[in-house]
Amino acid sequence: MSKTLTLSLNKKLIIEAVKADTYITGAIDKSADAVKNSALAYNEQAGDDTYHERKLTRTLAGAVGSLEANFAEFIDTSVLNAISDTLAAADSDGNFTITIIVSDRYNNGLAYPIAQLSQEYIVNKMLYYWWQSIRPTLAKDYLAFSAESLTNIRLCLAKTAPLANSASYEDVSGDVNGSSSETIVVKTTISQANDKYTIARATFLGYYDSSSKLIVECSDPTAGFTLKAGTAVICNIGSTPYTITAKNFADLSSSDATNIEFIPTGTLGSSNVLIVKTATAS
Repeated sequence: MSKTLTLSLNKKLIIEAVKADTYITGAIDKSADAVKNSALAYNEQAGDDTYHERKLTRTLAGAVGSLEANFAEFIDTSVLNAISDTLAAADSDGNFTITIIVSDRYNNGLAYPIAQLSQEYIVNKMLYYWWQSIRPTLAKDYLAFSAESLTNIRLCLAKTAPLANSASYEDVSGDVNGSSSETIVVKTTISQANDKYTIARATFLGYYDSSSKLIVECSDPTAGFTLKAGTAVICNIGSTPYTITAKNFADLSSSDATNIEFIPTGTLGSSNVLIVKTATAS
């Protein structure tokens, strides 16, 4: 997703600001010594002379191009023609538009400050160009002013934080068989001790739900087990995973043994574990 940021700038106001600034500087120099500095002041002040106007028009285009070049890193590159300049087609009121396609996380409330800072950047950049050949030391000050405007523009274009998703991590589930009717939930993992896997009978039965399947699985699925409650053999498990049947459950429920034991019918490595899990009954 993206947003369109449109900056409407005013050519007449920009030119007027540059002329006013240069006039003040020239007037100050002339007031120091009107006789010696009158010619200097005249050439310092951007007036209505043709060559003054031509330089201002050229530096305006250069300043706008510089501004656009700095916008380039913020545009949404997935959109064709994501930045445009209609300076050449400024309307009769001297307005021109810069359009930028930006991230949808751009803060809408900063559009006006960006327009003002952009206008300010162009004015300061033009004054830098103006004073380069007349008073280079003064030109450096305006270069610093334009850099400050650009820094503030960059701050305005920073993305806002992404919105928190309304979904919760509890909504994440696993599906072993690719079917929502077979969602597996691991209840417990039992480690081998004394060559068998032991779990409290009440705990094991507490995992049973008539609406679900209770499944026992070894990390070595080829392993077979004898399931015992006390001395009573409940069933023989040929391999895992093994689904506890209704009869198995009834036999375990009727036993008064404290624990139930899964005894491997063969030798298993100590790293193998037994997993008890439930799945939605199909």
